[in-house]
Amino acid sequence: AVVSTQSTGVKQTFFYLDAVCIIFFTVDLLLRLIVAPSKNKFFKRTLNWLDFAAILPFYIEIPLKNSSGITALRVLRLFRVLRILKVIRHSKQLILILQVLKQSCRELLLLVVMWAMGVVTFGSIMFYIEEDQDSDFNSILKACWWAVVTMSTVGYGDLVPKSVPGKLVGSVVVFLSMVFMALPMTIIVSKFSRAYEEMKEPNGMVNGVV
Repeated sequence: AVVSTQSTGVKQTFFYLDAVCIIFFTVDLLLRLIVAPSKNKFFKRTLNWLDFAAILPFYIEIPLKNSSGITALRVLRLFRVLRILKVIRHSKQLILILQVLKQSCRELLLLVVMWAMGVVTFGSIMFYIEEDQDSDFNSILKACWWAVVTMSTVGYGDLVPKSVPGKLVGSVVVFLSMVFMALPMTIIVSKFSRAYEEMKEPNGMVNGVV
């Protein structure tokens, strides 16, 4: 009973702390909306919608706490993580990273396409090589999961080839993934370096970016 009482007290403390933070964020969002010169531009900004999505679950959870919508409540709680995205607004470096990623959409698309092609191709090859072996490659989906883990150089070890041809293919996949995945990344890194150097110009230094 004592543990249950302490747990309830801790939950209430965190609830009140959460409520204070949400009220502060709500007032901040409303004030920015009121003083915004252009309401149209205000609603077009992605960061403002992220702020709204971060505080909305709190107000929806209150009437749902005593209802049967437990699943919906848990999904809403996941949106609390969006509150950390408010840090982006106050960090020039994080904004710079987002801008570089936005400028590198083609390179990122190329990376995703190359990765998907490699996963399907090498996953299918590995399945047909290990199909007759006493291994866990009993479906192409599992083999594709192995390709995902291997091409990302994570290597969980939950699926491993047992035949010699399978091990040779695995070695080739690791080598090719390091080569082909690095090619688009070099372009992204060069863009980031160029954008960072532009940010370090005198104007940026005056604004306290560096």
